[in-house]
Amino acid sequence: MSPPSPASSAKKTYDRRFGRSPELIAIAPGRVNLIGDHVDYAGGLVMPMAIDCCTAVAVGRDPEATDEPSVIVAADLDVECKIDLGEIQSPRQPGTPDAFLNYVTGPLEQIRKAGVSLPRMDLVIASSVPMGGGLSSSAALEIAVLLAVRTLLERKTSPLELALEAQRAEHEQAGTPCGIMDMYVSAAARPGHACMIDCMTNELRQVRMPPEDEAVVMVTDTRTRHELNDGAYATRREQCEEAARMLGVDLLGQASIAQVHEAGLPGTIDSRARHVVEEIARVLDFAGALERGDLETAGDTMFSSHDSLRDLYEVSCPELDLLVETARDHRGRGVYGSRMTGGGFGGCTVTLCRKEFVDELETAFRTAFQDAFGHEPESFITSAGAGAHVM
Repeated sequence: MSPPSPASSAKKTYDRRFGRSPELIAIAPGRVNLIGDHVDYAGGLVMPMAIDCCTAVAVGRDPEATDEPSVIVAADLDVECKIDLGEIQSPRQPGTPDAFLNYVTGPLEQIRKAGVSLPRMDLVIASSVPMGGGLSSSAALEIAVLLAVRTLLERKTSPLELALEAQRAEHEQAGTPCGIMDMYVSAAARPGHACMIDCMTNELRQVRMPPEDEAVVMVTDTRTRHELNDGAYATRREQCEEAARMLGVDLLGQASIAQVHEAGLPGTIDSRARHVVEEIARVLDFAGALERGDLETAGDTMFSSHDSLRDLYEVSCPELDLLVETARDHRGRGVYGSRMTGGGFGGCTVTLCRKEFVDELETAFRTAFQDAFGHEPESFITSAGAGAHVM
């Protein structure tokens, strides 16, 4: 029997905890980035797609409890918190039981800053997006909270504005200087399509994914976790900003490959800059290959992307490298391409492969991983799903 959906879990928990049904439930998906990692904050091109895993936020008001604090329940964590929405909330420390509140109070504060008065309300959160696996569980939560509360208060806005509010919340409350990619695809995805996003202009183009009889997307979780606010993410962003200053551009994504190659930037700065400008070109190549139905070329760009993230940007790890190399060993037999996805330092790989080859590839991943690391990764097949919506 399949586990209950996040929407069903959120509703049942809400009914049980408050003795009434929520007024509405908002759903926002996680995402997997097919290509274009660590270029969003440099104003580059990225190409994520929404996945089947999602976060649900059930919300409602109790007219008889207006003087009491709001209750926020994280059903999957079995954590309940009470807060006064009339007060500005201080960020919670990462690793504490209530750290998830940063991704709730941050979006709520953005709604308040937009001039919307927040009433007392109760929220229940349930999610199927793996936490810390590079699939944007935080963005899914932020977008679901924003959509739920804005809809409840009849202050709906565009997917882009939702994404911008979520990005500001991430910067200010969670302390991660991220780009807009994760939030934007969660808010704006279209079924059957990936989203090619220009992070300099916020222009979004829907790119059709191949039909399942030609290729499927396999996400494999190394079960090695990372924290993007531990300094490594911020350091690389600072290195990109330094490269941009040295090249005389506002954002590194404005520089050409030739400019970077000819500039003679110092060691590490040069490596970071080369990854960014070459990765932007790979996104365009990947999108064009998908649109032509040329899955071999699309796969080549995925492998090249991983090599760059490993060697130039230095955000991979042995677990991710082993999965990608195992996939590379099966190139031409059912695998088109594979790469790490997300911030790195653990998390997941994304592999484009033929549907009939999935079982064999998953077995190869488990065997290689067990031999090297003493545990098995977890894989699932996903399709390009819908963006945030209200039930």
